[in-house]
Amino acid sequence: METAQFTLWGSQCQQMIAHCIATSGILTPYLEHGQILFKGSSTVSCLSKLVTGDTLRICGRWTKNGMKGALHKCKGAHFMLYRQGKAQKVDDCLEQTMKGLGPETLFITGANALDAFGHAALLIGSPSGGGYGICMPYLYTEGIQTLILSSVLKLIPGDLTQIMGHVSMRRCGFSYGMACSLAPIPGEIITEIEAIQFFAKVQAQIFAKGGFFGAQDSTAIQIQGERDQVERVLTLVEYIKTLPEEPPVDHDSLDECNFPCSECGSHHSCGYSGRQNIFHKIGGKE
Repeated sequence: METAQFTLWGSQCQQMIAHCIATSGILTPYLEHGQILFKGSSTVSCLSKLVTGDTLRICGRWTKNGMKGALHKCKGAHFMLYRQGKAQKVDDCLEQTMKGLGPETLFITGANALDAFGHAALLIGSPSGGGYGICMPYLYTEGIQTLILSSVLKLIPGDLTQIMGHVSMRRCGFSYGMACSLAPIPGEIITEIEAIQFFAKVQAQIFAKGGFFGAQDSTAIQIQGERDQVERVLTLVEYIKTLPEEPPVDHDSLDECNFPCSECGSHHSCGYSGRQNIFHKIGGKE
């Protein structure tokens, strides 16, 4: 039995999860006999690039300026259906697509929050939940399997089933960027721990989080197992450390919204666009 420790920062954690899932065999039944519906996030885009060769468009994002949307309406897919080796953008026919999906479908999404009770949630900044609002009832009723790919960095204190009732974009009077709500995600959560254990016959454990000087939001991971399995993981770690820091996403969707833009009308309480009800001193302006 051998033991190894290593650290990964945020985008490396995303790549670790994606590479482990892509090579673990967990996708095989859906690739061979069904289909996979990818929903855009930075982690899921890492996986879609590995599986389909295509990246995904990012909608909402969390930047140093707050909760922001995309500046432009991009052509890339935020929802991509992959079936029989072919990728199809289904953003414009999402509800029709969802009506045709069932237990032979794997839905893969990211998450913005995890709790210690096994719950996951997405931030919602669009009325009625945007695209995910269309998907959600089908995920609960049609037997669609869901994988939730998310780093342990998304772990928050408290019970999300309670927190969701208190977080509302419409009750928020001020936000740096769009005010958000939370929506639940039903499914199996895959963090770094589960992903590594799918990839190799090791026991994985997160034992610290932190970092500074370029390694903020790092995760410390310990693995134990037979030497060949431990070295299998370390070989992947070495490869991931050679990858670009920015995850592979649709490049045209990276620019964040900036007042005025086409989405300002749907972003509640945004201090940048003057839609807040309180605190009108943002940026030093009265």
